[in-house]
Amino acid sequence: MIPRETFDRGRYSNRVFSGSLSALWKQNCSGEFECESSAPGRINLIGEHTDYNQGFVFPAAISRRTRGLFRISTRMNLYSNPIGPAANLQNFDNIPTRGWTRYVAACAHAIRDELNAFPPLLEGVLDSDLPSGSGLSSSAALEICLISAWNALCKFNLTPEKIAEIAWIAETRYVGVNCGKMDQLAVACGKRAHAMFIDTRSLQFEHVPIPAGIALVVLDTCKSRALAASAYNERVAQCRSAAETLGKTSLRDATLHELESARKRGMDETVYKRARHVITENERVLQFRVALQEADFKKIGELCRQSHESLRNDYNVSSPELDAMARSAWNAPGCIAARLTGAGFGGCCVALVHSDKFKNFERSVKASYGMYAFPVPAIWRVDADDGAKAFLR
Repeated sequence: MIPRETFDRGRYSNRVFSGSLSALWKQNCSGEFECESSAPGRINLIGEHTDYNQGFVFPAAISRRTRGLFRISTRMNLYSNPIGPAANLQNFDNIPTRGWTRYVAACAHAIRDELNAFPPLLEGVLDSDLPSGSGLSSSAALEICLISAWNALCKFNLTPEKIAEIAWIAETRYVGVNCGKMDQLAVACGKRAHAMFIDTRSLQFEHVPIPAGIALVVLDTCKSRALAASAYNERVAQCRSAAETLGKTSLRDATLHELESARKRGMDETVYKRARHVITENERVLQFRVALQEADFKKIGELCRQSHESLRNDYNVSSPELDAMARSAWNAPGCIAARLTGAGFGGCCVALVHSDKFKNFERSVKASYGMYAFPVPAIWRVDADDGAKAFLR
């Protein structure tokens, strides 16, 4: 929790309290709010589907956020713009199977697992400029916004790392998505103007500066996908199968030589391809870390293109829209690198672009992508931003 008197409004440009959020409160809540909370979305520059394999990832928290105003109440009364009210919750005994209320209940259950008691009921309103289902961790932002609010209101004194862990428990144990901890760590622990190199086995991370003059660009295909769908969990299972075949705790410890030997012994071809992506992606992340520190833009571009092609060919999580978007970006002026970001199956690409070429880049991508019979995409710049923040009024 950041006390109100130490909350640097100049530094944190995405201030939670706004006229629109205040209006939402007045329309849907009673009394005065007691806490302001905010959590960013995230993009992943490289390192896809490696987090649940104890591998390396390279995300960044972004300047699009989920924001909320809250107070402790005798009844659960939450309203989200533009989704609407949460389902009526008198207590947290059961977790709804549908709707955004299940994330609220999942967070409460995860807090109980950590602290041996459910948190109190909340009254509050939320707003977000993160599109849901686009691969930008809108669910992690919602969860961590809520957990951060409870942390501030109840003085739990949870660290950002612990908040990330609780949100991960909510997502995996109670929502049912077998994800790794990348999203939660990036959302909780991000740093302005930096990306994060994360070792998802040790959970150690390093903030790596993004070189000056580079713009982060989100290229939203506007094709939604359900992260909890069977295809995601199926790939988790395939990776576990590959690790077991190789006699490893996880694919983090496997080598290409060992994988090729297993293939010759009859490893299932699909499982082989899934493992090949993970093993090669881990190596790409390590090389990307060095390339970013050295501002080696050519190498950054090569690694991101290889990552996208591996996700398309070996992991089979791309889509016609994502492939068309990546090609449009690769051929646009000012583009340093581009690839799909998030779990895939739809959603967004991310691009690193020379800042002074962004307008030309945007026009070129829109023209190129417009040649396909796909919905009109959304293209926007984002800044690498700080992680979740909450403070008392």
